[in-house]
Amino acid sequence: MYVLKISHIQCRVHDIKKAVYHYEKAGFQVEWGRDPKNSLNAFIWFNQGPFIELFEMKRFMSPIQFPLGILYGRSMRERWVKWMIQREGLIDFALEGYEEDIAKQENLHLVRNEINNLGIGTSKVLNGRRKKPTGEIVTYGFFSLSPCDLPFVVSAYSTPQRPKQIEHSNGSQYIHSLMISCSDEMADILNTLLVDKAMLTIKASNKFNIDGITIEGLTNKIDTKLLHGANLIHRGYIVSEKGEE
Repeated sequence: MYVLKISHIQCRVHDIKKAVYHYEKAGFQVEWGRDPKNSLNAFIWFNQGPFIELFEMKRFMSPIQFPLGILYGRSMRERWVKWMIQREGLIDFALEGYEEDIAKQENLHLVRNEINNLGIGTSKVLNGRRKKPTGEIVTYGFFSLSPCDLPFVVSAYSTPQRPKQIEHSNGSQYIHSLMISCSDEMADILNTLLVDKAMLTIKASNKFNIDGITIEGLTNKIDTKLLHGANLIHRGYIVSEKGEE
């Protein structure tokens, strides 16, 4: 069985330009996915481990769910609907192969086959690409798990994307853990798939939710009005609605 690790956590925002401005104001180094003039996503990288993706979904993108469902399966359509939800905040997370070789885009179908053999439903693999502000073309692949409360699975990017220098002025070093609420059945599946189980803190619940991200090294208090619904937590205190301990 190919074991997986947490790749990244997704934070949906209403206005990506405003969100990037606010996260930078909160002391994070943010990297645009594409040319800032038309990009709908941006990344917050850390010195190691998972990263955070900020993304915006435009209203006109809602009808795309139907061809996605036809081409890639019901699971992909349901996840697209999930991503179109109107609220801001942490709404999804992705897994990728723990071993560098199996994480490659060309091997993503092998991971999908293994997951299907466990009795877990998936969509077909969708391959994508984007052009970075530098002009570099980056390719990747992903597929959805079913039900869509489960995470989705991604390949590694075609070329490494983590910046060589990452300096968050708020002291953030890396994501220590991801906190979620989910059913016992989902928890069992995640414990089967994940090698980095210690990174996931699970609270039993009939309703799935991403409760927060614990960040190592975060030293500054952050007004969560700058975080667009994301709950970012230092291991010693929770950043409250008023930015107080």
